[in-house]
Amino acid sequence: MNSNDRYELSTLPDNALSLKGDEFYKFIQSVVGEPLHDILKIQLIDSTQSFLDTKDIFEIFKYDSPDLFEIKAKSCFKINGEYVIKAGIKNSLTYLMKLLKTKQQKLINNNKNTHRQISYELLNKNPVLRSLIDWYEENENTNPNNNSNVKQSFLSSFIDNITNNLSREKRNYQYSESVKRFALLLYILGGKLTYELLRINLVGALPSLVTLNRLILNSNNIMNEGEFQFDTLKQYLNSNNVQFGFVSEDCTGVIRKIQYDVRTNSFIGFSTPLDNGIPISQHYKTDSFETLKTWFSSIKKAPLLNIHMFQPLPSNRASLPNPFLLSAYGVENTFTANDILRRWLFIYEGCIKKQIRIIGFSSGKISFFKMHFRVFCFSIDADGKYMRAMRLVSGFFASLPNFKLHQHPNAFKINLTSEWPWFYLRQEQLFLFLQDATHLATKWRNRLLSSTAQLCIGEQIITIEHLQDIIDNDQYTKLDHNLIRTDLNPKDRQNYRSCERLASDDVLNLLKMNTNTQGTFVYLQLLQLIIIAYIEPTTPLKTRLKSAWITVFVCRLWLAWLKKKIFKNQSSTSINKDTHFITRTAYLSVELNAHNLLYLILLVQQQQLPKESLHIFLFNSQSCEGMFRNARSLSGAYSTIVNFTTHDFLRRVAKLSLLNQIKCDELTNQSGEHISFPIHHKRKADNALPVIQELDDVDYLDIEQVILESYEASIELIENLGIATSLKKHQIYKLEKLSKFMFNELNSKSRVSDSLTGTINIDDDMSSESDDNEYENNNGEDNDYNNSSDEDEDAASDNEENVERIQSVKTIFSGTRIKDKINPDLANSYFRVKINDTTKFLHKQSAVWLLTDKNDRLSTDRLSRVMEGS
Repeated sequence: MNSNDRYELSTLPDNALSLKGDEFYKFIQSVVGEPLHDILKIQLIDSTQSFLDTKDIFEIFKYDSPDLFEIKAKSCFKINGEYVIKAGIKNSLTYLMKLLKTKQQKLINNNKNTHRQISYELLNKNPVLRSLIDWYEENENTNPNNNSNVKQSFLSSFIDNITNNLSREKRNYQYSESVKRFALLLYILGGKLTYELLRINLVGALPSLVTLNRLILNSNNIMNEGEFQFDTLKQYLNSNNVQFGFVSEDCTGVIRKIQYDVRTNSFIGFSTPLDNGIPISQHYKTDSFETLKTWFSSIKKAPLLNIHMFQPLPSNRASLPNPFLLSAYGVENTFTANDILRRWLFIYEGCIKKQIRIIGFSSGKISFFKMHFRVFCFSIDADGKYMRAMRLVSGFFASLPNFKLHQHPNAFKINLTSEWPWFYLRQEQLFLFLQDATHLATKWRNRLLSSTAQLCIGEQIITIEHLQDIIDNDQYTKLDHNLIRTDLNPKDRQNYRSCERLASDDVLNLLKMNTNTQGTFVYLQLLQLIIIAYIEPTTPLKTRLKSAWITVFVCRLWLAWLKKKIFKNQSSTSINKDTHFITRTAYLSVELNAHNLLYLILLVQQQQLPKESLHIFLFNSQSCEGMFRNARSLSGAYSTIVNFTTHDFLRRVAKLSLLNQIKCDELTNQSGEHISFPIHHKRKADNALPVIQELDDVDYLDIEQVILESYEASIELIENLGIATSLKKHQIYKLEKLSKFMFNELNSKSRVSDSLTGTINIDDDMSSESDDNEYENNNGEDNDYNNSSDEDEDAASDNEENVERIQSVKTIFSGTRIKDKINPDLANSYFRVKINDTTKFLHKQSAVWLLTDKNDRLSTDRLSRVMEGS
């Protein structure tokens, strides 16, 4: 007996798969009753096709909205604050879904052609048919015993889908899951115009845009501003079998514009308020036009978009998983270092709450927590606030006397077999930090190009003029140095490719040959070492560690010499020594990066972390930069709009998340309908992890020996600069003496402290209660105004006094969503106002348009934006 026989298809009307609107709702109520009918109707699932495309009908019960209280009471039991759906409703949904899918499959089977003879006349009139038959026969003969041959490939499925649809009415076109995935990929990567061009001309091949938008909406990839997607992150890590990852944070400029989001009934584009550094999601919700008007006049539009990315590490030597967008929200640059610190703790503890957590230090705890995930590092761009927060958490010449973060039960702790006077980092760390090396490199270059800096080391000056002389020298051509004049443009502050050219072997060799350019040579040699240590993916681990600490030791020797050197001008007045050295933030970044790299190696050696955590080239904020680039690239071929508003970004991110999800699914797709993706030749090399690093070297790495070699190399690097004599005179030339001297200097002149208080409780619910309170207040203001009727005239008259009054010389408002009457189901999307003493309903997006008095613009070129800002 067929398993589908128990589903009586005779109870279904012939047009069951094409029902829409009221007919669909009547059908649902007659088959499975009123509760499921109400659940579908409140979600505007108004057709059979929409019902079949929706992955999780009961997802709405996860949301806390007053509009859902009544339907939750009918359909669920409330147990310990959780809503549990009644078994009968679940069974009704399962029955209905199976019934309709059985009907759908039967229809597909009935439409398949039965075996029949094809006349030669038909073949001669249709060459395409003859070619298809030849193609199928060739594939059958080539792979007669292979069940996953080309005949069952995506191309075969695509052709079958087209031919099946050609025998159906247009409104009954159906598409296989592989075709839907392909259509989504084509729409996301090619844009609307490209997709429509193909869809219109390839009849029956691709679903409509309405269907695609419904698939995107139902894909669970929609992001709300300010929400952290811990649940979705856990699912993503599960699907990739990943246990570890880095978290990065970065900002980009956005178009300052307020937009109404109908899905959340909130306004996006204002600067998101922060509660102890944590963004308050959906804060700007109101049913009062007057409140919106007040917001426009008192709250600034967000000029920046802040995002948090999670970069998973591979669980083995496989290819790298794509980074995951954890949260995004519009901000101003007004938050403090304490806000940043608390936000990091919120992310950290939010991951722990969702079992995305740090593993114990011993192999026994690793076994116990084998199903858990962990976040162990943050990468950020170190401006002053971020640097302060980094130092406070790390205890790097900084302290939080009232907030013992390093005493967290899951904190790292390294064991040192001997005392290292050159190592300044605390042995206990809650999580690690690295300044983004790409940004550190550009800071290094910018200091060289600065008009206020007077860099010098010993008897040598460090100046841009040495590079200018190379470019202007007729003895050299671009073949000799590969430099261009824009490499020396001080306004071009984010030009990393220029850093690579300035630190190239060709330029360094030319500088090394000239005795007068030794200072500039050493300075750019350090820039090259930074790139080798943190950015180059192919750098061996020993070379990576050695390069990092050579940079540290040269900077310490340089700074120690400056501390002992007395500079005076012609009037015998002391000169500020800061102009002769790199910036304080850059120096602290060099120190912190090297210390955290070494700390990470020790954790791996002591088996607290796996070897894959040593992929240092992933430990940066470039995943944020990549997300910004990808979001900008989603503009269509005929669109000149590269930048985005905060609302635009959230919309584009949904497509990018779906794109990554499909790519991830296709990697493990074992069916014959696998979709292949083009891979750039550079990406092929990037993903070859076994070739990138021999991570097994860490087991044999003698750290103390590497440090001694690094110090010897740094001494050799400065021998021609004329600072050794002064250092020897003051007895700070040897490694131990130099280290103690610099420790005392940093401890006395660079120490920071903060009175921030807090408790460490990994079981606390970190969600902000202010969100719920805000929603309750907003929804309590006017949530019944759309139900006014002749029976409730008193309530209506009371509301009249609170309605915003607008004056206009016009009485007809074509092109603007101002209506006399509205559908009650859409009431949340409208304000009730009085225009010329006549009650109207003003759409909330039209209200935004009405209150906007200025269109802000943003340069389409990132470098131009940086140059304009400087």
